[in-house]
Amino acid sequence: MTNIIPIVFCFDKRIILGASVAIKSLIDCAEINTSYDIRIFHSDLSLENQRNISKLTYGTKHNIAFHYINPKIFNGCPKSNGSWTEIVYYRLIIPEILKEYDKAIYSDVDVLFKGDLAELYNNDISNYQFGAVSAEKNTQDTICHKHFDENKNEYIYWSGLMLLNCKKFREEKLFDKLIENAKRLYKELKFFDLDLINITCNKIYPLDMKYCVMQSIYYNEDYNKKADYQYLKSVYSDEEIETSKGNTVIVHYGGKPGKPWRLKKPYLDYKEYIEKLPKELRIYTFRDFRKRLFS
Repeated sequence: MTNIIPIVFCFDKRIILGASVAIKSLIDCAEINTSYDIRIFHSDLSLENQRNISKLTYGTKHNIAFHYINPKIFNGCPKSNGSWTEIVYYRLIIPEILKEYDKAIYSDVDVLFKGDLAELYNNDISNYQFGAVSAEKNTQDTICHKHFDENKNEYIYWSGLMLLNCKKFREEKLFDKLIENAKRLYKELKFFDLDLINITCNKIYPLDMKYCVMQSIYYNEDYNKKADYQYLKSVYSDEEIETSKGNTVIVHYGGKPGKPWRLKKPYLDYKEYIEKLPKELRIYTFRDFRKRLFS
């Protein structure tokens, strides 16, 4: 029996290379019974961009479709001129767009998939708003993330990988509540979408860390000397970290040393995927070259 799994990526024309690596690795790691319904939320991908990205699914059992999202929907929400434009909020509108699904996966594009997502998708989150990986203990003494009194959850959860209960999102009108909080807390939000989901939602299903293993953990034997470890240890024991690292499903390229396609010497496994892409998807921007210069 085939598992049809909807998964959404949100990106613009500046990150076609990174997104293409993510999609290619997702497809390559799919088990025989997994079929991905890949949806791309965007604001500026040309028809040529879309045709080129669609080639990644040619000859496979997977589907890819594009949804234009009007950035004006998020007017009044805080944003930056760098990586954190309106696109960071697109994940919040997924349940409103994919009305045919009661459940869907959202993933950032600065990732490399190492395994199939059927086990992730099949988690029972019927009593939860979404599932996510715990990042840090939610206390006044947080190291990486900002503490909000409104956040009553035991942990702070990452927003880069979310198993969304789309049905509950719609029933509870969570999109409206999230946008309301974004505008109300305009000057207080630090990690925009991450802060919002932790403040607004109180029924979060904890996913295994193997679905979000930070690059500093995955590629380093002495990861306990890295900055990410300093806050992760408030949630996980060393044994749990080692187990997740040994069973990694998704590597997330957050934090130092930066996005792998911008490094002078990308990680070998990531470089292999760049080289697998057709040349029309190996699109480096001026920002990529500038970042690489200082990496």
